[in-house]
Order: sequence, then structure tokens, then C-alpha cells
Amino acid sequence: MADPVRGSLTDGQFRVLVAIVEGYRAREGMKDRIRALNEWEIARRAGDTSLSYAEFAQDAAREDLVRVLGELQRLGLVSTWERGAHYDTFVPTQAGDRVVDPPGGIAARSSPELVPTGVAASADPVVERLDEIIRLLKSIQDRLPPAH
Repeated sequence: MADPVRGSLTDGQFRVLVAIVEGYRAREGMKDRIRALNEWEIARRAGDTSLSYAEFAQDAAREDLVRVLGELQRLGLVSTWERGAHYDTFVPTQAGDRVVDPPGGIAARSSPELVPTGVAASADPVVERLDEIIRLLKSIQDRLPPAH
């Protein structure tokens, strides 16, 4: 059975939600404040901008993204982690996580063609580099002695 929340989301809302969930999952094992994604990272992962960090701050696409993020917050699918000087950061809620990966796994998604498969992200050298840095940091963290 299709998720009723998923069915009520626009394609843009779902794309942004997937970007947040997948970005957050990619940083698993890191501190929550580092796992949270800022507005620019979300827009890049969702394929909504190719602008630089500084350029995106003044672009109309940012206003659209902030509107969508507010809608997702009202639906209880994402929450603000921290208000920043330049960009706010967001994390998915458990409800948002379930909408992206419903019981039954990926095959149960009602519109799998809307889910970024990594092709768009891997075509972006900035995102590739950030993912590489995250993997490196995780490997360093794995080698450190446990915290007391």
C-alpha cells in the first residue's frame, strides 16, 4: 500500500526530503551537528542548484527551498537542527525517514524515478569531494580509541 504522506507530497517536496534523508544517512556515525545538512547542501543534493555556497545565499532558488523546507517541517518530516548565520541546518525525522524508505524497502516506493540514484550527485565534483572527506573522517574516527 502506498504511503498516504508520500502521495500528498509534490515532486519537489519529495526530492528535497530524499536529499535530506540520504545526505543524513551518508554521514552515519558522525556527530548529529555534523550530520545535519545546510540549505545549500540540500539544494545541491536535490539537483536544484549548481551555484556556489555564496551565490546561493542571494538566489531566488533559496527562497523556494526555504518554502519547501517549511512545508516539510509542518508535515513533521524534517526538523531544524540549528539556525546559522548564513544557512539553517536540517535533519530528517523518523516520519521523514519512513516516507523515503517505507516498510518493504526501495521496491515499495510509489515513484522510484524521483529518487536520486547518486548519478546527479556523482556528476557534481563538490558533492563527490564532500562525500570523500566524510568517508575519510569516518575511517579516522574508526581508528581512534573510544571516547570516555
